[in-house]
Amino acid sequence: MKLYGVVMILSMLYLPLADTQEDYWPVHTACDSNTIKVVYSSCDPIQDVGFTLSSCSDIRAQLYVKASILLRQSIDELYLSVELFHNGVSTMRHDESICLPNFPRFTFCGNRRGEMVTIQSSLPGLKIPLKGNYNFKIHGINQNGFQIVCLNATAIFQ
Repeated sequence: MKLYGVVMILSMLYLPLADTQEDYWPVHTACDSNTIKVVYSSCDPIQDVGFTLSSCSDIRAQLYVKASILLRQSIDELYLSVELFHNGVSTMRHDESICLPNFPRFTFCGNRRGEMVTIQSSLPGLKIPLKGNYNFKIHGINQNGFQIVCLNATAIFQ
């Protein structure tokens, strides 16, 4: 009986080593041209994020961005935090209330659990040449402190 208990305890200790599922989401490539490369991954351990970027061969032209997530919680209120790093140095941090109960600024404000949220937007083309690595960390939580979105993105300008 003692041997059985020892075997059970040892097998539970080695159980995490037998898990083959990755603990992170893969890195996705949204854009890869001779001037810019954009890669991203979800930092949410439960869900991935879909993100597309229109024609990135000419970053001086207007770009179109589309991002999608499946809501695991309702978003009556949404608070977003964005941090920008340039070549590993934090250069900007911005926190903003995106959705408030009496002031829904976006169409997805008020969406319920299980609904797909898709955000589409256009970005002006870049007028100045950029060089180096730009890392973006985006984190959004709802009114209950539940994580709605978490994204790490890197833009590499050559």
